[in-house]
Amino acid sequence: MYLIIGATGNVGSEVVAQLLAAGKQVQVFTRDAAKVAHLHDRVGVAVGDLMQSDTLAKAVAGVDAVFLMNGVLEGNAFRQAIEAIKAAGNPRVVFLSTLFAATPGSPIGQVHKDKEDVIRTSGLHGSFVRAGNFMTNTFQWLETIRQNGTVFNGMGAGKTAPVAPLDIAAVAVQALTDPDAAEIYEVTGGELLTLPEQVATLSRVTGKPIRVVEISMEQAEEGLLKAGFPPFVAKAVSRSYEDIRNGKMAYVRDTVQRAKGALPVPYETWVQSQVARLV
Repeated sequence: MYLIIGATGNVGSEVVAQLLAAGKQVQVFTRDAAKVAHLHDRVGVAVGDLMQSDTLAKAVAGVDAVFLMNGVLEGNAFRQAIEAIKAAGNPRVVFLSTLFAATPGSPIGQVHKDKEDVIRTSGLHGSFVRAGNFMTNTFQWLETIRQNGTVFNGMGAGKTAPVAPLDIAAVAVQALTDPDAAEIYEVTGGELLTLPEQVATLSRVTGKPIRVVEISMEQAEEGLLKAGFPPFVAKAVSRSYEDIRNGKMAYVRDTVQRAKGALPVPYETWVQSQVARLV
């Protein structure tokens, strides 16, 4: 049995689907059972709150492994959740982290690495799926595209290897189901692209004219603040743009191919699959 925390997210929903397709038993942890009603009787449903350790401990009892990601829990709350997981049966834990966790000085990376370290020091068998640029970040551009046909670029000509949710999930499923799973999985797509190259693909597939406007780190941070991001998050995200601009994310790993036996989904293929949501 596998417990999925975050089963309605872009990656979590794919993890559930792939586990079910492999004939595995799945339980999802949610505050609102209505959000997973579409899964009907294909999964077990544990209703609870991560802030309430007793409900989490009940959901974890008897499972082989747990999938969770960075989210609302910080500091002691995250530590308490990990303690509850360990006390309930010592399952493996697969944590969706970020490639930036290996980048010294990255605020976003440090937030994730701190949580990795909590899992490490707990004594649980932890696997950390360090994913790069999610293709779903494309959805963050939709507001300015709809307003004035623009995407603001704080990354310059820096390249990343965007990765599809189903490919991240394939690696997470491997980590969940393999008792000898590695500690760290670096997950990327198969092609290096700049943000302008991604936008050009999006424009071509959707048939919408979209222009890219270059902005500074300071302008990127200001824009995130105006969008409602907390100051720390705005600064951390803009710093990640700077790391990309400086080439720190310009690499490709074969982790996805080894996990699923096929090449990662190309960015253009993913855009075509999501076109109804992108126009």
